[in-house]
Amino acid sequence: MSYAPDWVLHAVCSTVATRFVEGNLPIEAFANRMSKSLLKSYADCKPEKLYGVSEAMLFFLAELEEEDTLHYCSGFLYNSICFEKSGRPRKMRGVFFDPLAPARELTKSQTVVTSFKAFVFRMRNDPSLGQPRAWRLDEIAEIKTLTNILNAPVTFADAL
Repeated sequence: MSYAPDWVLHAVCSTVATRFVEGNLPIEAFANRMSKSLLKSYADCKPEKLYGVSEAMLFFLAELEEEDTLHYCSGFLYNSICFEKSGRPRKMRGVFFDPLAPARELTKSQTVVTSFKAFVFRMRNDPSLGQPRAWRLDEIAEIKTLTNILNAPVTFADAL
């Protein structure tokens, strides 16, 4: 089976959480809409998983009584896309290299939530981990497909 790379799940779930906070639609609408497109490439991107992880991320921030939810979610999005777990810049191009290629191993929901929690605590100690003001997701040509999925218009009908 083909599974979403962990960093793709991080990016998708942080975007679902961000768009839910910014928007006026149920969180299920964003998870369902993104899942429709992602399931074409990744077997594990079911709406329930995206919804559950995004909701867990928001609950965690609520437990900490953090008011700047968007700051942490956008920082997590930026760091997940631009950097490896080790902190090195993520390789996005190369001969015969596809950054969106499916992974062989399943990334569990709890793994994504744990990564988010660790990131939040790191960012609280080092605010420079936040998303730079000038950075835009659509500037990374190698992940145009993912960008289109994350920025897809969502309607109330997607929640059904």
